[in-house]
Amino acid sequence: MIAGLLGSLAFARPEAPRPTPGHVVAWRDAVDWGAARDEVVTTLSEYLAIDTVNPPGHEARGVAWLGAVLDREGIAWSELELSPGRSSLIARIEATGGEPGAGDGLCLVHHIDVVPSETERWSDPLQRGPLSGAVVDGHVWGRGALDMKGMGALELMTLIWLARLEVPLQRDVVLVALADEEVDNLGARQLAERWGEIGCSHVINEGGLGIRDALFDGQSVHAISTAEKGILWVRMHAEGRAGHGSVPHPDEAPSRLLEAMAAVQRHRPRYRLDDDIAQLLRNVGAHRGGLTGRILQTRWLVRTLAWSRLKAEPTMRAALHDTIHLTGVSAQISGSPNVVPSQASATYDCRLLPGTEPDRQLARLKILTRGIEGIHFEVLSQDPSNGSSIDDPLYEAIAHYAVEDRPWAVAGPFLSVGFTDSLLLRPVGAIAYGYVPFELSAEVAGTMHGHDERVPIEQVGEGLRRLLSITLDVAADPASSPR
Repeated sequence: MIAGLLGSLAFARPEAPRPTPGHVVAWRDAVDWGAARDEVVTTLSEYLAIDTVNPPGHEARGVAWLGAVLDREGIAWSELELSPGRSSLIARIEATGGEPGAGDGLCLVHHIDVVPSETERWSDPLQRGPLSGAVVDGHVWGRGALDMKGMGALELMTLIWLARLEVPLQRDVVLVALADEEVDNLGARQLAERWGEIGCSHVINEGGLGIRDALFDGQSVHAISTAEKGILWVRMHAEGRAGHGSVPHPDEAPSRLLEAMAAVQRHRPRYRLDDDIAQLLRNVGAHRGGLTGRILQTRWLVRTLAWSRLKAEPTMRAALHDTIHLTGVSAQISGSPNVVPSQASATYDCRLLPGTEPDRQLARLKILTRGIEGIHFEVLSQDPSNGSSIDDPLYEAIAHYAVEDRPWAVAGPFLSVGFTDSLLLRPVGAIAYGYVPFELSAEVAGTMHGHDERVPIEQVGEGLRRLLSITLDVAADPASSPR
């Protein structure tokens, strides 16, 4: 029956890859890629060794290091102070004959801060720990190798190679290294307030990357983040009777909190297939071919025949519904087990699909806990989902170079389950895409924010080639070539 239904439908075939523009090939050929790889690996190693763990941040240390590298290359930069010891950096190579800040620049964005680490849980904390920047065992090790000093090193060296080669540009190329992405996004919020001064219409930031054997063995999927889920961070408070631990009472705050948490836990979300993910699956299916490939190219067949497999993969499952994730519980007073506190709380990280506003999700939480005495909610942070269209030359360039000369790879748009600074830059006018140009195993990708974070050496070199190619494609004068 399924075969008969499939036979009656028309399915897309993989699109023939567009040729790489001649000027991109020419400028790339002017680079000694063996030496360029060694240099960017060293650059990343040094960057990882700088302590910018947030909290507290100390991103000014990263700015000073970036600035010193740019000074050696003769590239002007400026510092945007956020608070004492915390700042962002902006560096620009101007379009040839153009006016700075004309409004159509390409912005290469990354954040300087990194998340904390459980150093003792890394496999070799002395030789290749979170702040080592060690280059051993075929990898560069350290907190931020993937999130996101790795991308920062690629962006820095892309700017430097544009300057070294004296590439004539049709649009400004701007490097922005931001403070405080990992906690409050204060650097991006500050940047958004003066976005008109930056003069950029397009942004490349973190988000998607390439994963080997993501859905099928032998196929690498390069997800390009075109949209991000919205956020609602809330603290659910419970108030109740205080007392002595020896005498239980039903109206105590911890008991009420447990009842409310159980009510939230019982919620069963509605799964939805976002347009961007549907397009990614169509691309994967057309690339894969065969019966399975045909199934992935039709929404109702995906829901009918592939839904359970997609939901079995944690990241994909999170991209298919509004998530309510318990991330913390607090109830004790000074660690005393014999004191019943009058207040207890639980913290939830909610990530929201396009179409679900934060207020709607908050109302849903209130409905789930309705009838439980002493429960109220505190909103910690909220931002709705947003995205950028795939009908854009920058997206097309990213998709092309993500898979160029690699027939085993396929690219497509993706709704990012996490949020980045792009969530704050799109509302002020930026067309923003998230793509870190590495192709990784699922195991290595899983070290992001985890133990033993690292990136393969060859991918650092390949990543620079991809990012420089993207930048040349959309920013360089197509009539130009090396002298």
